[in-house]
Amino acid sequence: MKVLQISTHLNIGGIGNYILSLSSELKKKGVEVIVVSSGGNLEDELKKNDISHIRLDMKTKFELSPKVFISALRLAKIIKNEKVDMIHAHSRVSQAVAFFASVMTGASFVTTCHGYFKKKFRGIFDTWGEKVVAISDAVNAHLKDDLGVKEGRISLIYSGVDMDRFLRRYSDAEIREIKKVVGLKDAPVVGTIGRLSSVKGQKFLIEAMRDIISKMPGVQCLIVGSGDEESALKSLALTLGIEGYVHFAPSDPDTAKFLSLMDVFVFPSINEGLGIALLEALAAGLPCVASRVGGINNIITDGSNGMLVEAGDSSAIAGAVIRLLGNPGLRRDMGERGRRVVAEKFPIGLMADKMIKLYDKIAEK
Repeated sequence: MKVLQISTHLNIGGIGNYILSLSSELKKKGVEVIVVSSGGNLEDELKKNDISHIRLDMKTKFELSPKVFISALRLAKIIKNEKVDMIHAHSRVSQAVAFFASVMTGASFVTTCHGYFKKKFRGIFDTWGEKVVAISDAVNAHLKDDLGVKEGRISLIYSGVDMDRFLRRYSDAEIREIKKVVGLKDAPVVGTIGRLSSVKGQKFLIEAMRDIISKMPGVQCLIVGSGDEESALKSLALTLGIEGYVHFAPSDPDTAKFLSLMDVFVFPSINEGLGIALLEALAAGLPCVASRVGGINNIITDGSNGMLVEAGDSSAIAGAVIRLLGNPGLRRDMGERGRRVVAEKFPIGLMADKMIKLYDKIAEK
């Protein structure tokens, strides 16, 4: 079987990392994969994994833009030339492009819903495909209750991560060197990884740092990611007088390197389909503090493999972090339980196996 994965972009983040991980694992399991996107900073990672990538300019915010129809014609040509059996679309606009190309070519068509959509366009024009994959129970409920997708059309397949990437243990010397590069001192680090966007809630972590530092002087914060909120976040740290304690590093596909520096991982999103970065932090054995929203409830059991707080509650984040930093045994136990949860429920191999079964089921029809 030859599967074409398509997304508007291929940047570091939830959708980009999902496509890279899924495509790599499918390839290991004997599925031919082609990725089509407008490009992004994960193209080199695809090349390292020997996965074909074709650029197709789909950059528009409107699903019925002329660019969508032009892209669909070009995608149809790719599908015919490459003899593609299955189209798997991931982002809002790429789903519209894939829908029209599927109609033109007869290729089977599935989608993954990675988060939350407004019904506007979806209520008029259905581009969900023959099956739509929900990445969490919360997204599954959103598809049914808010978007009107029938239950029999939805496949619940949790996102997965490659555990092997996070098994390596960095030496003390390596950690000191990486800290030096990003400007950190040899002191405890509270960190987060994700796109710098208001929905990811990094500002609540920065606000929490003021309280954390007042109780535990010397604790540092590392925020890894790129995005529109960077200047606003740096200004907030300056306004709070803690700019010397809050450090930023740009997006990087080697998340394991940054996770090795952290003593506690915080995932302060105000809305989240599931949370690949959170799964990776758990896979690395880190104790995690996360918002009680969306698919995060599928991952964290409060008090067992992490701590849950209400979204936007900076004081609660600070309290949870202070408790964890003051209790090495609790950090170790939560980290070990978190790693077990990922190994049991969210391994990339399990995700790929379920996806192949879905592809085969559709192909049989």
